[in-house]
Amino acid sequence: MKKQLSYLMVALLMVTFVATGCKKDPQKPENEEELITTLRLTFTEVGGTATSTVTFKDADGPGGNAPTQNEQIILAPNKQYNCTVQVLDESKSPAKDITIEINAEANDHQFYFQPNGVNITINGLNTDPNGRPLGVTSRWNCGAVSGPGTVKVTLKHKPGSKGSNDPVTVGETDIEVNFVARIQ
Repeated sequence: MKKQLSYLMVALLMVTFVATGCKKDPQKPENEEELITTLRLTFTEVGGTATSTVTFKDADGPGGNAPTQNEQIILAPNKQYNCTVQVLDESKSPAKDITIEINAEANDHQFYFQPNGVNITINGLNTDPNGRPLGVTSRWNCGAVSGPGTVKVTLKHKPGSKGSNDPVTVGETDIEVNFVARIQ
């Protein structure tokens, strides 16, 4: 009887260890969402060295206080510009450059640029390792004097679903900003 009780206790302990040892850890989100407080576009004329920068800031992120955006995209007619996008979280000190993470996760991100009412075409987006558009850098081609219009800049997060010709409607919007733009 004592022997059976010992076997029963050992079996019960084994079941307890196995049951508690096999607990699944709570799943972490696939992509922990970052706070984006700043979107900065830097333009350099092709063949030149002068740069101009426009910045959108929302110090506390979506909701809360209103963002600040006093600058306009002003580019010269019949010129080409290389544009570089920088995304920051300036709620931290020092500020966190989220562009580094976007580049590291290039297969899951894409910038979209949508000019409206201004004579700008945007192409030459840099690509992810699979050759799909990323858009941290791009080429802006300016036509004749026009505007004011807007250029909507949208960053989409598309884990596991990014395609070569995805429309801007696919994926989660990380940030979307309408910049006033003119060619003069």
